[in-house]
Amino acid sequence: MTAQWPDLSPAGHHSRCLRAVGFSARAYANVESMVRAWYGMCYKRRMISYAQWQVLGEITAGDMWVAVAEHPGVDHIDRTHCDSRTTLGFWMSPQPNSSRGRFLTKEWHCGDVPLGSIVTVPAGFPLRVRSEAMPARRMLHCRLPSRVSFELEPSLLNGCTDFHNDAIFSSLAQLAREAISPGFCSNALVEGLGLVIGAELGRAMSLRQPHRHRKGGLSPWQLRRIDDYLQSGQWNSSISEIAELCGISAGHAARAFRQSTGRSIATHIAMLRIERACTLLTDSSHSIRDIAASLRFANASAFAAAFRRVLGMNPNSYRQQRRSGH
Repeated sequence: MTAQWPDLSPAGHHSRCLRAVGFSARAYANVESMVRAWYGMCYKRRMISYAQWQVLGEITAGDMWVAVAEHPGVDHIDRTHCDSRTTLGFWMSPQPNSSRGRFLTKEWHCGDVPLGSIVTVPAGFPLRVRSEAMPARRMLHCRLPSRVSFELEPSLLNGCTDFHNDAIFSSLAQLAREAISPGFCSNALVEGLGLVIGAELGRAMSLRQPHRHRKGGLSPWQLRRIDDYLQSGQWNSSISEIAELCGISAGHAARAFRQSTGRSIATHIAMLRIERACTLLTDSSHSIRDIAASLRFANASAFAAAFRRVLGMNPNSYRQQRRSGH
């Protein structure tokens, strides 16, 4: 079937960029018509064939959107990606990605750089992608939920063109499987994976921040110490205990942690806990009760309720789905 995705045409990406930078209505209309006319010429010359994208699978879960598509080979690509939400592209073909790109910001001084198998386009940062003689390829396209947000210094954008993160890779691979062959509770799982990807992106970006941390935020060593402490089994730690670990007051710890990561300490602990639970459910034969106890939940019912809030399914369903290969 032919792709019918919301505002994802090349001209649509450029139009979104124009709106983002505050063009007036008349200027926007004039420039938009020129952009669309240029792309119309490209279609006729077969430089770009986005209208021929074949959607193999697509899922919308809440405001999370995922699709896997077969892209035909083209003679030339030159397009700009820009969105009000963070998006990811996941290269699924055996041949390497031959395209190059650059972020269109004044802080970008790297020229066109090779794009990897995972490309992240943070909200509000336009990425220009160019390539000659692009072969046919399969890709996953993912737009994260609106609640996923994190502050990013423009100087760190170079890490987004070829993102290396095992958790994000495995989550994107699972999203691709769900989009092509949806299983039980696919929508809940897709939305949950979107939140996991957003959390992993935020954590990775925070660890790449320069050593001179922003005023009021926590330093990288403090963030690492908190994570190491929590993952050692201290899941029920209070804000006061976290603050003492970093040598600061509880109020300062709460404010600084949110400024550094974009989320509260309680939310961070909950996400780490569920990530650890997913690992134990997948890689061990421990009972649900034992896993709940190891994660310091009051009982298995409390564990199941917390797990369901994040991933939309109970621990048993998650374990069965993972073991069945879905």
